[in-house]
Amino acid sequence: MYLRGHGCVDSILCDGDDARPVDRRSAAMSEPRFSDLCARLYPEAILLHSERLTGGVSADVFRLDLELADGSTTSVVCRMHGEHHSGHPAELEYRVLAALHEKGLKVPAPLLVDAGDGLLPDPWLVIAFVDGSSQVPEAQLAARISLMAEELAGIHATNTKGLPDLPERLDPLPELFDFLPEEAEWTALRAHLQTLSGTRYNGPPSLLHGDYWPENLLWRDDAIVAVLDWEDAALGDPLSDVAVARVELRYRYGPPAMQWFTEAYAKFNEVDPLRLALWQVYVAAAAQKYMGLWRLEPAREAHMRREALASIREAGELLMGHAGA
Repeated sequence: MYLRGHGCVDSILCDGDDARPVDRRSAAMSEPRFSDLCARLYPEAILLHSERLTGGVSADVFRLDLELADGSTTSVVCRMHGEHHSGHPAELEYRVLAALHEKGLKVPAPLLVDAGDGLLPDPWLVIAFVDGSSQVPEAQLAARISLMAEELAGIHATNTKGLPDLPERLDPLPELFDFLPEEAEWTALRAHLQTLSGTRYNGPPSLLHGDYWPENLLWRDDAIVAVLDWEDAALGDPLSDVAVARVELRYRYGPPAMQWFTEAYAKFNEVDPLRLALWQVYVAAAAQKYMGLWRLEPAREAHMRREALASIREAGELLMGHAGA
């Protein structure tokens, strides 16, 4: 969960991306690997243009624009699992998307998956293109955070019957100790965490997204139209997802956004503040340990590190304060 890195792979899936200059056709035709893939999807389809989407560490993501046999055009997205991939195998990600799409969740429809025949150099899957934007206008921030929380609560309420086998995410301990910083500031928190027991979630396991953050959501007309990137999906404690969203919102919009999200989510599901704090330490500690692999701009990484450490500090104070009460 949450260790594979950050990216903006959906940032190009926006209004206005349909322009296709005529000279793109010859350039795209020089990419036989994608042309062959498109032909598997749609007989006699012609690849007009392929474009790598920016960001991402775990997957290389491409938008493919096609001309179909009847002269109409369409677009799809190819996700290739590169050397840094740490999420589900392509075939499992495909089956997860297929099951969730059948259940009516807002996920891109899976269209094709790697047959293991070496068509592309890395494992891959193709999903439907979704027209939308991950950008959130400042004036709509509070309203959209509420909708984000409602969407996540809906994901957690999904009937898990019929889903493929997924890993469990039930207890932040003992893995958290591998993530916690080693500096002296954290000695007291580490010692306190070592005294804890009964941290395993005992409720019915919920469907978890695993990386629920603003740029994995696509919006259109003030509504969420797609939740992207399910390669970290799991079953387990819903507050692990809430913690991811809280820390991510803090990076982008500051501490108040964390509270707005939590309050909005609590309208649908109970939020145990101590268990949430424990997951927040887990998420933020993992982030500060691994974000050096995320290929961030130096200023952004420095900001995110500060906010991750502040998130550990605040959640740790809550946990230790409760113990001393």
